[in-house]
Amino acid sequence: MLRKLQQILATLQIIFHPLGGIKYIIKKGASIASFQINNSLYQFGINLKTIIDVGANIGQFALATHRFYPQAIIHSFEPVPDCFQKLTDNVEGIHNIHTYNFALGNQNNDISFFQNAHSHASSALKVSKYQKENIPKTKDYQEIRVQCLRLDEFKFEQPLIAPILLKLDVQGFEKNVLEGASVLLEKIDYLVLEVSFIPMYEGEPLFDEMHTYLKEKGFKLVAPIGALPDPNLAIPQLDMLYKRVDSVS
Repeated sequence: MLRKLQQILATLQIIFHPLGGIKYIIKKGASIASFQINNSLYQFGINLKTIIDVGANIGQFALATHRFYPQAIIHSFEPVPDCFQKLTDNVEGIHNIHTYNFALGNQNNDISFFQNAHSHASSALKVSKYQKENIPKTKDYQEIRVQCLRLDEFKFEQPLIAPILLKLDVQGFEKNVLEGASVLLEKIDYLVLEVSFIPMYEGEPLFDEMHTYLKEKGFKLVAPIGALPDPNLAIPQLDMLYKRVDSVS
């Protein structure tokens, strides 16, 4: 009961947010979850200049970020063709959001990708038994081939200006993306990624492994800033904010 009340309160805070909350979400297509994450970043006093948005879906995070950081340059990556088309439509006319139609990982080649009927669950990994049982709408998917690149080898159109946020929402493929960005990670000031405590995808690394990996890469945990409860109100995943230890931002 307490958790339900907390969720209701958080939603009300978004609806009546001074930056237009629910009006912007309805008008532009940003999601409540993305708005909440960006609100947390804003409340921490983080002044972002560049956002690398990996797993952009149809632009929910990019649009919310643009609301809070209208001068920041946003680079959004989305491999699923249908989602990418909606992404480009949703951000049309916003000159500082750039879109790219491929996946990111630790290799440069075509990979199998599982396009889910519930687009938020699309991944380079198959949906786990736990997720199918607890979120039935994720059961249906089709396998497609998509182009995959290492982020270290991607040529951005302009210099990346600090402070830089790397946001990962790639459904269990986060470590693969980070392994392909070892050089770029040295320039990243903040990192937001979804971590699992229960396997949501086959073969995905869980929180302990990801947390250890990020500590070894020079990041410290700041706080959880978003949650994805299942229908039974368990919380198998959290959105975590990390900061580079030696960042001056």
